[in-house]
Amino acid sequence: MSETHSGAATYKKVNGMLRVDEDASPANLIWRSTDGDKSTTIELNMVDKLQATPASSDKMMLRIVGKIDSGIKKRKDNEGNEIPIKPPVHMFTFNNRTVMDNIKETLQHIIARYKDEESTQEKHKNETEISPANTPVASETPQPSHLPQDLINTAMLDSSLTKSKLLSNLMLQQSLLKESKELMNIFQDTVIKSGLPPHEFWSTRIPLLRAYALSTSQKIGPYNVLSTIKPVASSDNKVNVNVSREKIHTIFQSYPIVKKAYDDNVPKNFKEQEFWARFFSSKLFRKLRGERIMNHDRGDIIIDRYLSLDQEYDRRDDELLQHSVRKTIDIEGNLNDDPVKKGHRPDFTMRSGIDPNGNSDGGMAILRGMNRLSEKMVESLENEYSRVNLPQEDPDKEEREEILYSDLEKDAPADYAEIKLKRKVLDAKNQQMHKENSSVSWLEVKNEISSITTFMDKSTLDLTTLTKISPEVTRSINQRLMKAVKINAKQSKHMNTDQMLGTTISSTSMFQEASKESTSQLPPSILESCRMLNNSCCEFLKHFYINFQSGDPRKTMLIKKLYKNLMDCQEKIDSLLNSVDSEENQEIAKYCKAYLVHVLDSVNLGIHKYRTLVKQGHTA
Repeated sequence: MSETHSGAATYKKVNGMLRVDEDASPANLIWRSTDGDKSTTIELNMVDKLQATPASSDKMMLRIVGKIDSGIKKRKDNEGNEIPIKPPVHMFTFNNRTVMDNIKETLQHIIARYKDEESTQEKHKNETEISPANTPVASETPQPSHLPQDLINTAMLDSSLTKSKLLSNLMLQQSLLKESKELMNIFQDTVIKSGLPPHEFWSTRIPLLRAYALSTSQKIGPYNVLSTIKPVASSDNKVNVNVSREKIHTIFQSYPIVKKAYDDNVPKNFKEQEFWARFFSSKLFRKLRGERIMNHDRGDIIIDRYLSLDQEYDRRDDELLQHSVRKTIDIEGNLNDDPVKKGHRPDFTMRSGIDPNGNSDGGMAILRGMNRLSEKMVESLENEYSRVNLPQEDPDKEEREEILYSDLEKDAPADYAEIKLKRKVLDAKNQQMHKENSSVSWLEVKNEISSITTFMDKSTLDLTTLTKISPEVTRSINQRLMKAVKINAKQSKHMNTDQMLGTTISSTSMFQEASKESTSQLPPSILESCRMLNNSCCEFLKHFYINFQSGDPRKTMLIKKLYKNLMDCQEKIDSLLNSVDSEENQEIAKYCKAYLVHVLDSVNLGIHKYRTLVKQGHTA
């Protein structure tokens, strides 16, 4: 049986030994007299208060006040009044301040853990009473949260991003539609309502699917998660640590020894909350975190047992991570490294971190642990993001090339591309060009230059006429310019929408001010109908021309269906224009027609091309 702290103490004027037993459940404080006749056991989960004399006092006493047992029957006096039950009190006297302080600190941590557990149970009990009967209540030990499911397989990234895989990944497509409201509206209007095949809809958005898959598949790589956890000690000697379920999952992946300690003790010996409280105050936590462990550091008696087992884990990792060095050619290195001459460890000066007495400061163990963790983290990414498909380097290639005797081998001949210039052809062309140029005499060139100079000297240009612009022309130009700025600002606001995430990119202040001034003359409902109709028509036109111009006879039925969709778009546009075309809404009808005239012309052109092709086919 192991003990955390023990020491000599006097209890009820009898000398004895006091020790803390954490192996028991719950932990016990045991006092036994020197002769072994008397003993007292205090269950630490039943302790209410712990008091000790201050350091300035000559007396060294530890007072433990227990909780009142609810099972004890209350007594009454002769008058019928209930006699209050006094809590049990234990007083221990010490003759060594250090021993008393060590036992006091150990008891404070253990009692604090039990009080935290009681408060947690009381909180869950109150939530259970408040919550309705049909509402599921959280379990006492929270279960590990499930990590979000990946939309693509990052281990086979190259194949996951192909066109066929993206078109068949329904989960990825649904996630993208949920992220982008505008894309969802187009999908509902064209695919769900109008019958456009989903495969055809997504075939024109392969780059968008690929970009979204890459952005959502980014994951946090492995890291030293324990270095980011900082326990904070409170005023009542409690250790407060904020750890999420994701961090616990990462701890189990990076440190198998912690996973083994968790499986061995939870829920067999103590609950999950107590396990993490013990772990973050243990020497094992400080060692895995990369801190130096001193002899006087306090730890946890149960969790620190895995320190020796962790050394065995480290030895196995070193065997897996070690890189074998082969010295088949380095004869000089073999002679100098002969262990028979001086041995493996000839002098303490060749051993880093060790003094002449053979004592180590632990620095090398920390560095080795960090290097070991770094290598494991790098190797854990070996199969991520298609690294498995990369060409593997041959570690023995360089060694084999050194072993080969290539001194007598002939050098590889250098290959050159022979270039031949045809001088005769070039000379004939140069002579012909020289003859053509020589046909113009120098006198003709001189006369032409003098005539141009004379004309430029005589001609004059009055530049003041350029500034004589009428105010009407200036006002008209300014109005047209401001109108163009407003329209461009409004279009820029709608074009700067990120289709993948459904968020609007912030524009510059100039465009923002201009967009405030630009207001549509149409009511919001009619304007939204025009926008949705325009998007639907553009979507059908895009798919119509892709398949219409492909020349593939297998797409005849699809083209015919898209032609019917264009006909429906034409009817919808005409219906919208007719609904607003009245004597009271002449202004609205004018703007509505201006918005839809271009897409209507495009739809009519597509219909005309299809009908022309059909007529040509019947004529042939």
